[in-house]
Amino acid sequence: MTRSEKNKQAHMRRWRAHSMIALFCLVCLGITARLYYWQIIQSDSLKAVAQNQYQREVTTSGERGSIFTSDNHVLVGNEPSYRLFIRPQELTLPPAEVLQTITPYLTPLLIAQNTGGETPEELTTAFQTNALEKISATQSNWVAIIDRVPQEIKDTIASESLTGVGFDQYIQRSYKEASMAAQVVGFVGKNKEGDDAGYFGVEGALEKELQGKSETETVATDALGKKIGSVGFLNEEKLRGRDIVLTIRRDIQYMAETQLKQGMRRYGAKEGEVLIMNPHTGAILGWATYPNYNPQYFYAYPSEYYKNPSLADMYEPGSTFKVLTVAAGIDAGVITPETSCPRCSGPRNLGGYELKTWNEVYTPGITMNQGLAKSDNTAMIYIAELLGSERLLSYLTSFGIGQPIGIDMQEDTSTPFPEKLGVVELATTSFGQGIGTTSMQLVRAVSAIANTGQMVQPRIIEGVIDTTTGERIPARTTTLSTPISAQTATTVTEMMVNAAGHGEAQWTRSRTHTVAGKTGTSQIAVQGGYDEDKTIASFVGFAPAYNPEFVMLVKLSEPTTSTWASETATPLWYDIADQLFLLLNIPPDLDQNTVFDFTLPASDSASVGD
Repeated sequence: MTRSEKNKQAHMRRWRAHSMIALFCLVCLGITARLYYWQIIQSDSLKAVAQNQYQREVTTSGERGSIFTSDNHVLVGNEPSYRLFIRPQELTLPPAEVLQTITPYLTPLLIAQNTGGETPEELTTAFQTNALEKISATQSNWVAIIDRVPQEIKDTIASESLTGVGFDQYIQRSYKEASMAAQVVGFVGKNKEGDDAGYFGVEGALEKELQGKSETETVATDALGKKIGSVGFLNEEKLRGRDIVLTIRRDIQYMAETQLKQGMRRYGAKEGEVLIMNPHTGAILGWATYPNYNPQYFYAYPSEYYKNPSLADMYEPGSTFKVLTVAAGIDAGVITPETSCPRCSGPRNLGGYELKTWNEVYTPGITMNQGLAKSDNTAMIYIAELLGSERLLSYLTSFGIGQPIGIDMQEDTSTPFPEKLGVVELATTSFGQGIGTTSMQLVRAVSAIANTGQMVQPRIIEGVIDTTTGERIPARTTTLSTPISAQTATTVTEMMVNAAGHGEAQWTRSRTHTVAGKTGTSQIAVQGGYDEDKTIASFVGFAPAYNPEFVMLVKLSEPTTSTWASETATPLWYDIADQLFLLLNIPPDLDQNTVFDFTLPASDSASVGD
């Protein structure tokens, strides 16, 4: 080998060695860069990945707050419920045979959830048909069959030990008293995000108070991802929504609803309302409306049942409104109870319209006291003319007509109210036609007469309970306005006592307690006029008249046995009042030896009225 060749080989060895060293250095540099990337740059994300292997975050939502009556009965609460499901691939029996086995246990539930009038046989057949279609129409290994299965039915079906049949548990809203006070409490449904949310009534208005809070905690898990402990110390009770205490009493509510349903059947009425309120505190003791619904199965009822008609529905109140006209006239000083009417000898012709009394009987020179007792329209027109449009509307505004109630219920809103009244409108407004109001607005207004001229804020909430502290936060009584003086209130009360004792409904008067009240029979407005055959019959009053414990409105829509309030709403009012005297422990204030001078109404409609 020549010297030149040896030099070439030595050079090649040195080049290889240098290349290996360079390659080694490059590899070390790459490894160092990679380690720097993962350990420094990606350190946080790697830690998160490692943490996720043995920890995970769980969001917990607290239960919704309960709703109680003022006498501490649970009206609305929460309870576990179950969803029945079937795993088709695990069934050891044919699906039809499985359904045949479980359907008899589910029949009471199917009946409870149905308001369509189907027979039990029709319901069970439809249930089995729908369930089989669900099972056969999917390749899923899990099929939901029916929700809202109660504990007792779940336990009975589970005892059959049917392979492939199971239950998922969840918490649902529970309405302990079924339909009681349904249009007061409202219901819980799903919002757009699929979460529980309150709708209508108290459930809708106090959603933020009732709704449970949500918090997230980190929990430790094993290799399979199962929870093995809690890193945090989440107190689920602190997440619970606030409990609400209503002003209504369970015994009074039950009595009012029972009496209302019986009265509606007796008088053939289409709809009905009973509102009972303490005029001094504004606390509503009972609030019955019908037809109603069961909030547990709200979806099975027409949506028009959801709203509370006493807040949401306007009507022309008729002669019950006359007490406000009289109160305005007395307070403004334009009349006294003994003022005689110089324009009451016949119908009034105003603006091309002939305005009559309800029975077309006229009493020249009738006094205002007699005019209220006889419900004389011409006497009311005379008062309105003395007041004038601006002053009458001012008084009605002070009484809260047209204004929202300010109560904790979702349907509460204002109603249309005229800015001015023409000659005819002034006249018809004086006797409660041509002007709209709501039942609750009328009760609030009349409560001012019962409460020495002071109008308080009606309220359905007695208090709120903070479940984290147990603190009970009571609601306060709020005076809204003083539309009339105390002296005016006393005078109008005496006139209402006279109207209740000597008016067309005197035959049904109380024999034990003094009542201040007024009947009302109003026509139902339709497009272009009024329905000649249908009326709204009502009676509003308070008792005992000179130290009232309650003010109450009874309203019946479209009674069929008689169109007149004196024969329908008024006797029902007194039936309920007799029960209230007992439940509220109100002693009699009438002399038991009093001889009552009254006659029963004649059978023809011309002899009875409002």
